[in-house]
Amino acid sequence: MAAQQQQQNAHVEDEEGNPRALVLAQPLSIMAEDGEETSLPISAHPPLMFSFNERIRPLLDAVDKLRHLKVAQEGIQLPTIVVVGDQSSGKSSVLESLAGISLPRGQGICTRVPLIIRLQHHQNPQPELHLEYHGKIVQTDETHVAEAIVFATYGIAGNGKGISHTPLTLVVKKRGVPDLTMVDLPGITRVPVHGQPEDIYEQISGIIMEYIKPEESIILNVLSASYC
Repeated sequence: MAAQQQQQNAHVEDEEGNPRALVLAQPLSIMAEDGEETSLPISAHPPLMFSFNERIRPLLDAVDKLRHLKVAQEGIQLPTIVVVGDQSSGKSSVLESLAGISLPRGQGICTRVPLIIRLQHHQNPQPELHLEYHGKIVQTDETHVAEAIVFATYGIAGNGKGISHTPLTLVVKKRGVPDLTMVDLPGITRVPVHGQPEDIYEQISGIIMEYIKPEESIILNVLSASYC
């Protein structure tokens, strides 16, 4: 029995344009000993990444909806990736590499509120970004997202250097980003600087403990390379 396989292939896609299976453009031709030829379609399992997105994305969406409903206040804990570290330890660089966007940078505390970053992979080549806080949605883009975060932070925590427990949500829909939801917390500072409350360390510690205490939390601790 002889078999000839064509090299050309094509993808079968789902409703969102994600490849579900790899199908050969030409079927596999099988020639039996009696000369009768039979054609069989050949398909391969989809890549692990696409299978993961298809199965896990609905679960992540459900968790995000529950988090938006503040079910944690009712004692229902949700799985969360919590990003913690000292002030200026490089948390922003880690998150920027994952999200592919620019986050606020500068001297002192840049993250003054819990920043919930929701990354969603989608096929549209044009990224879609928006902020959610105080019951409103603010559209932004990759060029102005850092400025939008700073402006929203002022609206939540004020124009000073204080912090707030009220979260700010950033939704990033972009091709190629991993389907993840992370919470970036204010960096740990032990000595208050001009304009910060005297108990800034205790306030930040309280916010961090609030997010990492649940057993469902996955803690991503970022350390500066200078400590290694």
